[in-house]
Amino acid sequence: MTSQAPETSKRHRNRAAYAAFAQHIERLCRTDPGARAALRAGLRRDLDHPRTRAMHRLLTPRLPEGCDDKTAQAHYTVASLIAAQPRHAFARDQDDDQELDADTADEQGAQNKQVRPDGQPNEKAAPPDPAPYGSSFGATLGQAVIAKGASMRLSAAESRINLLTRQSLRGIHLHLPGAVNQVRAADASIDWGQLLADLVDWPYQSGRISRRWLQDFYRITARADQD
Repeated sequence: MTSQAPETSKRHRNRAAYAAFAQHIERLCRTDPGARAALRAGLRRDLDHPRTRAMHRLLTPRLPEGCDDKTAQAHYTVASLIAAQPRHAFARDQDDDQELDADTADEQGAQNKQVRPDGQPNEKAAPPDPAPYGSSFGATLGQAVIAKGASMRLSAAESRINLLTRQSLRGIHLHLPGAVNQVRAADASIDWGQLLADLVDWPYQSGRISRRWLQDFYRITARADQD
């Protein structure tokens, strides 16, 4: 029991860092076509492949300090997957500076709501504990099936999720691009931060991650059948 809370807290910190990494890559791809091309060239490539050399300058400052090759590869793969999306995926309605200002204002407003006029914490306004996990790729595949007008058949998605969850570390990196293309075609949203977290943990917890992907997939598609 005593180790569960620190572990949960660590997972939340990691998720925040992974989400920040994904947001940085999306912003980079949106504002720098050259960087986007360099990141896209690394798709399905390992760290030492010649086509990943241009990625080192872009990604090394964003890697966790002292991370091993498996963790670095997870970041490179997710960066390449983000960059390989169609150009319209990076469209925006406002400038990044305006988005950041809005985020800052929202954060400040949330902080103010958590403090009483006397300066003491407002317990009733305290935010709920964050969920232990974000949206898994299994959930994304499920959403691709049930989305209105979706072009992804249940049988195709089920084959894909079963293929992915049987993969070794190398295999998951190789097979994800095809799966991402399928869900993008169905206009399903991908939680890049959670996908990065799962790839980082895949060498050690692939069984647990696979189970969560499968459970999320079947929970969503079963609910659609009941409607």
